[in-house]
Amino acid sequence: MTLPLGYYTGFTPGDTSLLAKIQDTYGAQLQGLNKAEKLCLITLISIDLSILASIETPYRNEIYDLASQVRNQLPISDREGLLECLIAGVRYQ
Repeated sequence: MTLPLGYYTGFTPGDTSLLAKIQDTYGAQLQGLNKAEKLCLITLISIDLSILASIETPYRNEIYDLASQVRNQLPISDREGLLECLIAGVRYQ
């Protein structure tokens, strides 16, 4: 089960930030978004963050090959688990 948005972000009840609007619109656990919408947001936010990060530390070309292997060889559940692991690594590295 997903924890409330404030667990993952700087959102606190009563603020008037974008995070407050997101929670009001989609729920504290973003349950108002379907899976495709959540994945789309993950993709778009990840692209933005990867561009910013690559300015400081370029990524290796082999990452494209790795992504292709993941797409072709891993079942969806393992890809979702890999996403979770990668996000934790980005967040807490």
